[in-house]
Amino acid sequence: MDKRFVLALFLTSLVVIATPLLFPSSRRVSGPLPVSGDSILREISPIDTVQETISSAPRTIPEVSTVVPRSSISTPVDTTKISGGNADFRFSNLGARLLSAELHHFRSYRPGKEIIALRGATDPLVWYRLLDASGDTIRLDSMAFERSETPSGITYRTRTAIGIVVIEYSVITDSYMVRVTGHIEAQTEPGTLLVSLPGGIRSEEADTLDDREHLAFAVKTRRDNARRVQFKDLDPGESDTTPGPVIWAASKNKYFLTALLAPAGGEAFNAVLITGGTRTAKSAIRADIMVARTLALGQPFSFEVYAGPQEWKRLHALGRDFENVNPYGGFMQGLIQPFATMVMRVLLWMRETFKISYGWVLVLFGIMVRIITWPLNQSAMKTSLRMQRIQPQLAVVQQKYKNNQEKQREEIMQVYREHGMTPFSPLMGCLPMLLPMPVLFALFFVFQNTIEFRGVPFLWLPDISLHDPLYIIPLVMGISMYALSWIGMRNAPPNPQAKMMGYFLPVMMTVLFWRFASGLNLYYTIQNIAALPQQWLIARDRGKPPLVTNMPATPARR
Repeated sequence: MDKRFVLALFLTSLVVIATPLLFPSSRRVSGPLPVSGDSILREISPIDTVQETISSAPRTIPEVSTVVPRSSISTPVDTTKISGGNADFRFSNLGARLLSAELHHFRSYRPGKEIIALRGATDPLVWYRLLDASGDTIRLDSMAFERSETPSGITYRTRTAIGIVVIEYSVITDSYMVRVTGHIEAQTEPGTLLVSLPGGIRSEEADTLDDREHLAFAVKTRRDNARRVQFKDLDPGESDTTPGPVIWAASKNKYFLTALLAPAGGEAFNAVLITGGTRTAKSAIRADIMVARTLALGQPFSFEVYAGPQEWKRLHALGRDFENVNPYGGFMQGLIQPFATMVMRVLLWMRETFKISYGWVLVLFGIMVRIITWPLNQSAMKTSLRMQRIQPQLAVVQQKYKNNQEKQREEIMQVYREHGMTPFSPLMGCLPMLLPMPVLFALFFVFQNTIEFRGVPFLWLPDISLHDPLYIIPLVMGISMYALSWIGMRNAPPNPQAKMMGYFLPVMMTVLFWRFASGLNLYYTIQNIAALPQQWLIARDRGKPPLVTNMPATPARR
């Protein structure tokens, strides 16, 4: 194994280790909301008003043991369930709130639960407040609304100081979507509608600590890429403001989310305000998000609520760049996100085309990547072999002309030309060895939030999205990496550094991957195993006697 191959392995491990450090959450814009003109909220002046509105909101969702029939007359407090095929949505006339969504096709891993009830940790999924022209808060979330039925959903109305607020919900069948429309009848002054999402989604996973690490908000404006604000990146009380026009905002954990989407081609939201919440030790367990929409006199409002899984194809079909609700890559998002998307598309295509589980998809994908990169790797390894064979000639030239640097460069270039090489050949020979690295890099991100891998078993692995409970696959990965190194060192000149790296890198990578998703370990293991035949062929060629060449004579010693 030569130094360039060691460098390739080292850079691979370095990228995986440095990924969380190099690509943290995207920037935060803290400070007061701009006012007036074409700024975000013409009706809101100081940010203290908004923060006070957030902090004073009730956090508890009432538990409901019975569902009031939809045909009943509205009462001071009632709860209504409406089925949407994929999910059952629960609404309350207290604040016209969307309380929760029961997802029929996803299993909960919480003890005693069968299906997932998507809801906030302490909040409803959607609730409302109003600000009048003076900035005073109208607490819609604590007001009882009158309820009435519509052919596709439900309508709530209540009287406020600036008019009668009407909020209508229409459930879109088999989509995890609810369309929200509303207006203020007999409106007497302009106002601002504040729509809040849950400040933390209740975990339905076996590993609740890992799920907590993925608590975040995501925001997309018309001008910029989607960005993510993780709970752990916000200090308690710290504010983060996103000026509009905002086309969607989401509250999410690892696999599920609740999001507000502006109508496609319609009027966007005016701003999003995020505020850091409480912490338990070093863990951030909640934060607050509020989406603002200004309401001129007589102006209706409309938006959509998505409450469901982070399925890539489903989110992509909704448009508005919604499939990027998990923005990857930080400041390099423009480069990383498309590559991760491409990898995701290939994996989904293989799953649908070959009708096999995602475990076998990863096996085939790993072999396919090796086959595609075989010619480039073959060229790189042959270049490395030629470099080894001309090293004696280069050493002679360097020794002969050590006192004449210009002549030394000329003679070195002559050696390279005789062998059809250039001084850049060592670098170009190293780069193809690094080609599988971007795929591994993309899969590192893909496994963080891809719900398609959730709960998928493979061989002895109960769930490829979680670490191997028996730790077999990381050990096999380490052994396969050592085998690759050992074969690579056969017939090579003695090199203590390469020998040390041949032992050190497999151990380091095994420790690093010890608790990574077993699917990611599986892919990397298959990559190593699929590379063994090529490495063996190169080692065999290295053992063949070199071709006779005209080497410069060694200068006589004086």
